[in-house]
Amino acid sequence: MEIELIGLSKRYGYQWILRDVNQSFFQGNIYGVSGRNGIGKSTLIKLISGFLSPSSGQVVFKSGKTMILPQNFHQYFVWVAPYTDLIQEYTLSEMFLFHKKFKTMPENLDVKTFLEYLQWQNTGDKQIRFFSSGMKQKLQLALALLSETPILLLDEPTSYLDESAKLWFAERLKQETKNRITIISSNDRFDLDLCQNVLDVTELSKQ
Repeated sequence: MEIELIGLSKRYGYQWILRDVNQSFFQGNIYGVSGRNGIGKSTLIKLISGFLSPSSGQVVFKSGKTMILPQNFHQYFVWVAPYTDLIQEYTLSEMFLFHKKFKTMPENLDVKTFLEYLQWQNTGDKQIRFFSSGMKQKLQLALALLSETPILLLDEPTSYLDESAKLWFAERLKQETKNRITIISSNDRFDLDLCQNVLDVTELSKQ
């Protein structure tokens, strides 16, 4: 699996957020994207996901020599960010089963083993709206990490996590990303230290 950004640019009105970004991302690597606030880190993740359309240039997904159509990109990635959300009225168990309808997960994974993966007890029947911000973020990360997609897009993944949950995430990230393209957008040194390659978005973009 490979992602290639070709002359990727995004502007709002007359202001360029990203301009002429050319970069490739390869399977088996964890990439960090850093840069000051407002410079385009989250915009880059949203462009790769297809949530935003570029002003010019393109995002290319390749599986071997096969080019993947943009309308099928969603089948190949999971995306977690502080601004993505869960269905608040669902219980954890319901959210887990709902997610499994759309993303392939390990065959032997059930609610009980999912709770063990999270290192939680007695939360399966609790509505997500009663979870803390840190619990919601950890739940999103667990669903993403266990989804069998070749691409993992994480924007500020450890926001809201306490130290214990950060260590949980670091360990699970090592286990679940060996054969994936993982892109982490963050300014948090903890997040960036998990990456093999750290790219500065200001150097990627020709302003």
